[in-house]
Amino acid sequence: MSTGTTPQRRVYAGYVGKPNPTERERIMHLLDVYRSTEGFVATYLPRWIAVSQHEGVKGGLAIIQQREALHARVMKARLLALGGAPQARVPEERRQKEIPFFGSADRPDVEKLGVLAKLFGEPEEFMKPVIDLAAEIQEDQQTKELLWGIVEDERASIRWIQSMYERLRDAQQNG
Repeated sequence: MSTGTTPQRRVYAGYVGKPNPTERERIMHLLDVYRSTEGFVATYLPRWIAVSQHEGVKGGLAIIQQREALHARVMKARLLALGGAPQARVPEERRQKEIPFFGSADRPDVEKLGVLAKLFGEPEEFMKPVIDLAAEIQEDQQTKELLWGIVEDERASIRWIQSMYERLRDAQQNG
């Protein structure tokens, strides 16, 4: 359940393309768009790790960065195997906003984690478009299982981010 006036964000906005897409077209679109996002996140997390003042944050982010890079690689490989080509790109506006923010030594870890914790909101709802598509796949069992594995990784990453945010926030308020 989302709170406030901001609607729940989602990891993937959904299929964009011709009407009545095939399962394969929907899969290829998701793989391309999601691949671009995961690859982008994998590129800015090392900048955050480099400026973090908290050893625990550095450790958790290192694991998440590796997961995101792996997701981008396997989704790209699957997209290519299906005959697609990587085309999606994270918008420049988002790059210009997020890279300096997460890479800034002037922004505390608790603030950065808070932004992500709020963005993810309810993790199952955040991941819903990927979960729904994976559940609907009938023909491409390889991609179906690939997506289920990624969903599990994402759940673990989101749990860690939300937990670390709460710990740092509580420590800041009590200390």
